[in-house]
Amino acid sequence: MPRRSILSAAERESLLALPDTKDELIRHYTFSESDLSIIRQRRGPANRLGFAVQLCYLRFPGVILGADEPPLGSVPAEGEMTP
Repeated sequence: MPRRSILSAAERESLLALPDTKDELIRHYTFSESDLSIIRQRRGPANRLGFAVQLCYLRFPGVILGADEPPLGSVPAEGEMTP
């Protein structure tokens, strides 16, 4: 039996599309003080960076970082991170 889709292909694309303007990126990917508090609880810079990247990915439905996927190219080097 074929599956029914609630959303059309265009609606799905619109919902899952990542922000494309600088203002949208800033609005969706700027951490609040509570976000930073949770990130700072992780052990070591690598874990804090990984947690922060996953937190950003989870802000959009259906978009998560797979175990074999590298993080975004715009993520700063681990040594440059200062949460």
